[in-house]
Amino acid sequence: MTSTTQPAAMRAATPSRPRPLARATRTALVGVVMGLLACGAMAAGFPLTVSDDLGRAVTLDERPLRIVSLAPSHSESVCALEACDRLVGVDRHSDHPAELVELASLGDAFAPDLEAIVMLRPDLVLVDEYSSVHLALEPLGITVFAGTPQTYDETLAFLTLLGTMLGAEERAAELVAEIEATVADVAARVAGAERPTVFFELDSTPYSVGPNSFIGQVLDMAGAENIVTASMGDFPQVDPEFVVLADPAFIVLSDAPFGESAASVAARPGWGGLAAVTGGRVVELSVEQVNLVSRAGPRIGHAVELLARLFHPDLF
Repeated sequence: MTSTTQPAAMRAATPSRPRPLARATRTALVGVVMGLLACGAMAAGFPLTVSDDLGRAVTLDERPLRIVSLAPSHSESVCALEACDRLVGVDRHSDHPAELVELASLGDAFAPDLEAIVMLRPDLVLVDEYSSVHLALEPLGITVFAGTPQTYDETLAFLTLLGTMLGAEERAAELVAEIEATVADVAARVAGAERPTVFFELDSTPYSVGPNSFIGQVLDMAGAENIVTASMGDFPQVDPEFVVLADPAFIVLSDAPFGESAASVAARPGWGGLAAVTGGRVVELSVEQVNLVSRAGPRIGHAVELLARLFHPDLF
């Protein structure tokens, strides 16, 4: 049995879902931005109009100085662009870097504290495209960008676009280059190595990730072979017997912070004899590691390196 419905645990970590039309819109826009950067022609100038993932034109009259983020990956991205001091409030899941916990906590994208947001007088609010927060805030004159990246390429493109929105183009270019260098280093290390098969578990139903999802791409860049196929979807619910028949070399538990463990996996019917179980390769991710691997943000290079070290310890 397979299903493409995204599990609740995964929605909490990465609440957005794919949206092909918006991807095309942003890809075209960012292509222009990156081209101008490469030519040295981009200057920080406002007013600035960009397109978000809902296809809406978002205009920034001035460089935003009071920013609210309602997605952890957005909070991390703003800070990675050296604009953490411009954040005045974040969602309750934003926990990296550590100083974010000192900011006003504003609920989350799907249950925001709208009154508190308005009281903060933000000149830019960053939200998930499915949250509908813009419908409540824009009539009040608050600028809202709705959208989150869903893939590796989209993550780099979004960081470039956000850098333009914040007037931090140079830092954005540096950040993208740093990520690409980290990923390239991992690729060079694992090149030619045998790719172990992996089952990445979101919850014990079990839900997993397909190869075209963000986490699926991170697994691939880390030198692993996902047992879930593209035809099964980005976030499929799989038949436990499918995992037994695939007999993965590794099982990665992103639900370990919620009670799953190597012991509970071994106790499942038919799972005790899996190669990952008998070989001691059931990986229990910590909360911090789950956040690192699941957020499409500026730490994606570190996520790739983390998993590559797990799958290929002899190469690092």
